[in-house]
Amino acid sequence: MHYVDEDLLSIQEARILAETARDAQQLIKEYEQKNLDKIVNQLLKEIESDISRFLASEIEETGMGNYNDKERLIVEFVKALSEELDQQVCVGNSVEDSAGNILQVGVPLGVIPVLLPAENATLNTLYSLTIGIKSGNAIILMPHAKSQKTTQLVFQKVREICEQNGLPKGCLACLSSITENGVKELLTSPHSSMILAIGNQNYINAANYQQPVIYGGSGAIPVFIERSANLTQAVKAIIESRSYDCGLLPAAEQYLIAEGVIASEVKELLQQYGAHFLLKEEEAHLLALLQPKNNQINPLCIGKDALWLAKEAKINVAPTTKLLVSEQQYMHDEDPFANEMKCPVLAFYLEPDWMHACEKSIRLLKEKNNGHTLAIHSHNKSVLKEFALKKPVGRMIVNAAAARASMGLESTLPVSVILGGFTTGKGISAKNITAKDLTYIREISYPLDGIIEDRTNEPDVNIETEALEKILKKIMEK
Repeated sequence: MHYVDEDLLSIQEARILAETARDAQQLIKEYEQKNLDKIVNQLLKEIESDISRFLASEIEETGMGNYNDKERLIVEFVKALSEELDQQVCVGNSVEDSAGNILQVGVPLGVIPVLLPAENATLNTLYSLTIGIKSGNAIILMPHAKSQKTTQLVFQKVREICEQNGLPKGCLACLSSITENGVKELLTSPHSSMILAIGNQNYINAANYQQPVIYGGSGAIPVFIERSANLTQAVKAIIESRSYDCGLLPAAEQYLIAEGVIASEVKELLQQYGAHFLLKEEEAHLLALLQPKNNQINPLCIGKDALWLAKEAKINVAPTTKLLVSEQQYMHDEDPFANEMKCPVLAFYLEPDWMHACEKSIRLLKEKNNGHTLAIHSHNKSVLKEFALKKPVGRMIVNAAAARASMGLESTLPVSVILGGFTTGKGISAKNITAKDLTYIREISYPLDGIIEDRTNEPDVNIETEALEKILKKIMEK
């Protein structure tokens, strides 16, 4: 019987993939944007027929989320992404002045390892590979143990399509032997130019790596309803967002803060549109199931809908229930509902006015270190301005369902599933991460007078001299 040391196997595979990706990236970095665009366009076109297969695998493997929600989301997302990518120039000549002088050149970073999460494996895998190709980089995926099969399925199909359309072999890779030491070997490889961390955040401590880290995590998102808001629209948006795909999207609202003067109306609307407010005894039963501790909950509860949670916690709810809500008078340090929960559970806080709500939002964001997104429903421009200027977040969603709007769907934000988390204390960017973030800009300087004589068509003196010498030599020989 032969025994294989899994750690050694994983480390060796990581080294081989990194070296192969480095060599492949030397080839792809010579591609023009039009060559990369052709590959990306074919990928997004051909991959559509396989989406249902990927999602079925994801649901079966992870047990998280809702198939129909995932399918609607990915179809809409890919359409929006295709339209946005068509307008982007990431590599090569990206900016010219009126005289035709090149001002900026986009340059790929190189080899980029990607730490993937367990949730939304299909969408995260497809997006990471797509922006890697668009920006001329080599991408090495590191699947989460809970979604390894699905990640491999998506990766293999993407690689097949791309290589058939001209992508160098080895430019896309996926670690198949996953161990802690193998992952660390890849993250610390001298061939890695940047780390893209969407999941497995336990690996990410920027101080441990020489490479820059882009961190795109989920978070517990506060949403504030101010008295000037359209309350019905606000409540519908919050319920839709928090319950979509069973609360798995990275910027789904978790804390709802309402002004005192509208609190009772907000509560009635929440109940009308599918929220169940928990009694104290029911809260205790739910917490016993969730077991929230150190910003983590029972993994079995992640990505489950409200009816499943209620049944397991022995709570009687209406069959139309979409959210379970815990009503709190104030936030305190030991409040278990303030921990991140990737399931349709909402904490409802009451505040006397928007100024107190503003302070509460900051406290929620800072104490739980989840400051990448904030949502607000208001038509008061002074309030919106105050929130925009003061909140420690990477993005603020106004009058929309935060889970979708944060990803750039029907909003002014760039289309992305990777929400930068610099304001959580991790990573180098708080933006929606796009293909351009995987490049650097080479800037070209010209004289201030801007005048450069174009001598492109002038004959090369050296070439003409050489030709003349050859002619004279022939004449002399005769």
